[in-house]
Amino acid sequence: MELKMCEIKSNYNKYQISISRHMTKEVMPILIYDNLCTSCTNYAKVVNSLIKGRIKMVGHYTPQGRELKKKIFPEGYEGLEMSWFVNEICAYGGRLSLFQLIKFVLFSKKTSATIQNQFDSELCSTDCKTVSGLLIRSCSIVSHSKKIAIQS
Repeated sequence: MELKMCEIKSNYNKYQISISRHMTKEVMPILIYDNLCTSCTNYAKVVNSLIKGRIKMVGHYTPQGRELKKKIFPEGYEGLEMSWFVNEICAYGGRLSLFQLIKFVLFSKKTSATIQNQFDSELCSTDCKTVSGLLIRSCSIVSHSKKIAIQS
């Protein structure tokens, strides 16, 4: 998979994400987060409540998350060090995902369609419940940044 820079579009309605070369699936933007981390799962819950089910939330370690990452990320790259905001043209990681998420919240058209995102806090095994764990995760979001173009 080839990496290249991509343009940022401000119109965030429904997007096409390539599932294979012959088939596409229409989805709303997706947030990929660490579903084994308490702080990250709480972050995804807060985002979900702010956007009222307009973005699909997928955990890094879920079967759906693993399959999606295989299609989006270059071979050998897992993207586990940060959360990702994925739209039709790019996957934005870390601080760039925050910018894209804020743009989505502020400028996307409100739709009546909602996605029923499910969060399982019981799966959380990473020690992020402590203050130091929360600070490390928060600093990680703003210190890491990556943008990957989605190839069809």
